[in-house]
Amino acid sequence: VEMPFESTQTDHIEVAERNETTPWLQHTRWPELFRNRPLDVIAASAQQPGPARGEDYLLGQWKESPFWSSADTEAQLRILLQGLDVMFDRARATLART
Repeated sequence: VEMPFESTQTDHIEVAERNETTPWLQHTRWPELFRNRPLDVIAASAQQPGPARGEDYLLGQWKESPFWSSADTEAQLRILLQGLDVMFDRARATLART
């Protein structure tokens, strides 16, 4: 049985409103923080930096404006991730020896 578009849209809105009232979402205030913002650009900012060095990284566009992560920022992120790799390698080696 197919439901009219309006009915399914209303159901979707009700589900979203209920989901935004979970204790976790109330605590983090993510629905408020991310409302009316470009989620694709925000999600792109969580990606690991690519191997290209010396190049800015296009996170996406919003309201006809491109959002870039500078080459310097991408280089800093690469350094941080290398440090995390070393830390996790040490933890795995410690687990293997204990």
